[in-house]
Amino acid sequence: MATFTFEVQKERKDGTRNIKILLTHQRKLKRLSTSIYVTKADLTTRSGKIKNQEILDQIGDIIKEYRNKCNKLSLSIDAMDIDEVADYVTKKNITRIDFIKVFRDYINSHQDKKGIKNYSAALSSLVKFIQREVLGIEEITVKFLQDYEKFLGKGRAASLYLGSMRHVYNDAKLIYNDEERGVILIPYSPFSRYKVPQQNVAEKRALDVDIIRRIIELPYDETSRSREKVNRFNLAKDCFILSFCLIGMNSADLYSCNILENRIIKYNRTKTKDRRRDKAEMHVKVVERIENLFRKYQDATGKKVFRFHRLYADEKTFNAALNKGLKKIGKVVGIDNLEFYAARHSWATIARNDLSLDKNIINEALNHVDKNLSVTDLYIKKSFSAINEANEKVIDYIFKGIGK
Repeated sequence: MATFTFEVQKERKDGTRNIKILLTHQRKLKRLSTSIYVTKADLTTRSGKIKNQEILDQIGDIIKEYRNKCNKLSLSIDAMDIDEVADYVTKKNITRIDFIKVFRDYINSHQDKKGIKNYSAALSSLVKFIQREVLGIEEITVKFLQDYEKFLGKGRAASLYLGSMRHVYNDAKLIYNDEERGVILIPYSPFSRYKVPQQNVAEKRALDVDIIRRIIELPYDETSRSREKVNRFNLAKDCFILSFCLIGMNSADLYSCNILENRIIKYNRTKTKDRRRDKAEMHVKVVERIENLFRKYQDATGKKVFRFHRLYADEKTFNAALNKGLKKIGKVVGIDNLEFYAARHSWATIARNDLSLDKNIINEALNHVDKNLSVTDLYIKKSFSAINEANEKVIDYIFKGIGK
């Protein structure tokens, strides 16, 4: 717990002495400046103590203000080092901002944001960690973040939740701070000194070729009359194969794509279309090997390429159904937490590691941007024929090994 007292400094050339507030916290001492000065007339002759009651009252008011600020922090002050406490108590006109409320407001105003469910999960986890519904933003220090990381453990949650927390924190600084007017309600930047753990690449791992083949060969879940059931397991199996054979097309694009010309699906990749000059345009050929599967889900109305929009209200519920089905498939093939994105990751890995295909072609197929490309390169029209040739090689490699 932080404690405060004061100290009279040595006499200056002009005969005055400055008063410093002494802050003690975690067995460390720090002197805080004040604008209060005393002269010999304000001190007792023998002990040198302050006898001027007006000055004592001024010092008392400062110490009282600092103590009150610390009391508002309650036990969370234990997570702050002495410099952070000093910075906190000496800041003037700080409006206490509840980070939990800020977090909730962010979630409520970004319901259409991709991955917003991760933010909701992060908030629930944070509340569970602090065991209360209010968290002053000044309580979020480097030590606080380190303790929260330990609480989360080494799994995927640490990367996702702390990353979400950092995004909301930085967004709050943009909202509450106005540097041009000198209004700084959030003066702290703990994330500039704390590194959010990166998600382990192994957790976004590509599947082995044999696993891809096993998924393709999995028998459908059937009724007692040997008819294919309409359920998440069968849907997930089919859509995983479709995604893999369409160069890792994600669920949002499977759901919304609406242009089919000469057996080529044309679409703009949802995830990156707003960040690219070419709107992340893709042309993917429907190869003969998946013709039957393609027809199985083709939209007869022509409104979209696939009829998933007739089965699910929106792409979010569609994606949720796929991932629930994939968890069941994962148990069968021995992959924990199998996710839809694995189809895309696996396509790229097989193309590069198993078939040694050109890395630039793979980057283009995945709609990645090579930062080393020149300005001229950016204006060269993408060769979708080369991309689709690469895709056929990957698909042939997978299917030729089935049944052996």
